[in-house]
Amino acid sequence: MKKIFVLGMILMIMISGCSTKVEEVIYDTETVDNATVQENVVEETDETTDSEEEATSEETTVEPLSIRVIAPYGTPVLSMVKMMTENPSVGEGVEVTYEALAATDVLTTDLINHNADIAIVPTNLAAVLHAKEAGYKIAGASVWGVLYIVATEEINSIEDLKGKEISMIGRGLTPDAMMRYILTENGIDPETDLTLNYFSGSSELAADFLGGNSTIAMIPQPLLTAVQLKNPEAKVVLDIQEAWGAITGTPSYPLSSIIVSETLIESHPEVVESFLTEFEASVTWLNENPSEAGAYYEDLDIGLAAPVIQKAIPTSNLTYISATEGRDLFDEYLNVLYNFDPKLTGGKPVDEALYLEK
Repeated sequence: MKKIFVLGMILMIMISGCSTKVEEVIYDTETVDNATVQENVVEETDETTDSEEEATSEETTVEPLSIRVIAPYGTPVLSMVKMMTENPSVGEGVEVTYEALAATDVLTTDLINHNADIAIVPTNLAAVLHAKEAGYKIAGASVWGVLYIVATEEINSIEDLKGKEISMIGRGLTPDAMMRYILTENGIDPETDLTLNYFSGSSELAADFLGGNSTIAMIPQPLLTAVQLKNPEAKVVLDIQEAWGAITGTPSYPLSSIIVSETLIESHPEVVESFLTEFEASVTWLNENPSEAGAYYEDLDIGLAAPVIQKAIPTSNLTYISATEGRDLFDEYLNVLYNFDPKLTGGKPVDEALYLEK
């Protein structure tokens, strides 16, 4: 009986020991499994983080964009002088270079050869480029008439210009068109009743007039102010803006417009919008800060000192009006030129495709 009892006790101890071993094995297995799961979660998390970083890196990579902007000396450059000096950002990765050009023929050649993305040009040149399918649209106008006839001899009316010689710039461009149109509407034949002498640029025109080689000239602001400061005897005898208004009944005309390449419009519309916003702000700023604008212009070293620019700004008629807002003024101006001489708008009537719609 004792043997049986002892044997049973030994058997119970053995079973209890085995149970403990099994529980230890089970707990160890769960610990290993939990650790493995945690490691896998960490690895997956790390992989996901790396993947997200790569995706984010790809999304924030911006392809560089270079834009060239050109404008002729005078009020076109003046309307953009703040941007040319401060070069504000118009978009991430966008590099903008500005260039002021002395002669309109160089401006035209650059545009025909697609060497510029944005430019300020005589408005009728914009129409000519459009007719030639050069690939530019008018976004708006910044110069609303700055042409004046000045003389050092007695001229009391437009009739007194008959038989005279008038020095001017822009053969075939807006100044020429305006002069010829106004003369014709006042009964003066520009081919037979007087002589129009053309110069390649404003500097040559001013030097000739100030040197006494000519006594009558059509001179735009701000050059007009510089000429009058050097020769107080030079008097304005005809305000081209007033003469235009008397004929057409309109308050003003878009002498110079800002044009943008269709390629840039299609590929980067957000950059174009940003640029035009900055440009409008630039024009507003210069009218409010003529002294600073004058200093900016002088720093460009293109011929006119700060005091001249400062004095000329109030009479330079600089304001920005988009092609959408001022569509009637653009159409009327260009239609008048087309009816006067179709070549002035490229031989074709102006159509809505010329304008950048906002």
